[in-house]
Amino acid sequence: MAENSALFRFDADAATGGGHAMRCLTLAETLETAGWTCQFAVGPGTLDTVVALAGRAGDCIELPGDVIGQPDAMAGAMVDGCDVLIVDHYGWSMAEETPCRDFAGRILVIDDLADRPHDCDILLDQSLGRRAADYTNLVPDRCKVLVGPAFALLKPAFVELREATLQRRAISRLERILITFGLTDPDNLTGRALDALADAGWDGATDVILGGGAPHLATVLETVEKIDMPVDVIVDADDMAGPMAAADMAIGACGTTSWERCCLGLPTMTLTAAENQRGIADALMDAGAVIGLGWHGNVDAARMALEIRGLMRGPERLQAVSAAAAEICDGGGAHRMMEEIGHD
Repeated sequence: MAENSALFRFDADAATGGGHAMRCLTLAETLETAGWTCQFAVGPGTLDTVVALAGRAGDCIELPGDVIGQPDAMAGAMVDGCDVLIVDHYGWSMAEETPCRDFAGRILVIDDLADRPHDCDILLDQSLGRRAADYTNLVPDRCKVLVGPAFALLKPAFVELREATLQRRAISRLERILITFGLTDPDNLTGRALDALADAGWDGATDVILGGGAPHLATVLETVEKIDMPVDVIVDADDMAGPMAAADMAIGACGTTSWERCCLGLPTMTLTAAENQRGIADALMDAGAVIGLGWHGNVDAARMALEIRGLMRGPERLQAVSAAAAEICDGGGAHRMMEEIGHD
């Protein structure tokens, strides 16, 4: 077995989005700074969706589309085994994890659903409001359960920018808005947000971040050309911390990027874009850390525009949201997880 080796199992595509991939890549980069070697077992479409993997094709094991056959395919590729298998996949549970004991010294599962049994030694759920007790009877007694945004997997740039950014947010202003609904945004909520800004009469700076594989990217670019508003579309951003630090407000969903926004105290108007985001959205709203508008199917551009106009008239509301968000996550989760993984 190779010393200090980790294998990550995740997928990314237009429907799944890139959240699983990005948090795994963040943890991998943190482990690599400590001398670990990392590989990635991914399903069809992942390499096309996640540009950050383009330069690491040699570290990737492309698996067949058959979910049942994936543990066997991974075992065949990992002839020397690995110290830790890190699984971040809603389609995996104990049935897929237990066969991996043949080649993995330990198993870490990253989850945020608490809805199925796992065979793992460490379980991470970075959701706000999650309790370790939520995984009772879902993991072995020996499993160490780590919960909450203190363990959120953020890149170092967020910690580096945190102090100066929070100081800047102490001044009430609304001059730049960031729109970010994930890597793929399958429902084109980006386009809805752009329509809302135009309807609200917004004439400040606007940044949009989307992945190159987003199914509605072309439509978004067409919308930008039509509206009378300065918009910068950033495709496949390799730096999320910079645009978030520069923005005075964001419009986005309640996925994994929630903790990045919290770390930088970025006040956000949110739509709940997927079923697995409902719990996160409720917890963030209860904490006063977002301006939550609810399920995306129930919120049209006119409703969003109404909220935006109110914030344009009274941007001081954003300060309270920013302060509440900043209390939730300090950005040190990746290093905390590296320490946990490093323990025998």
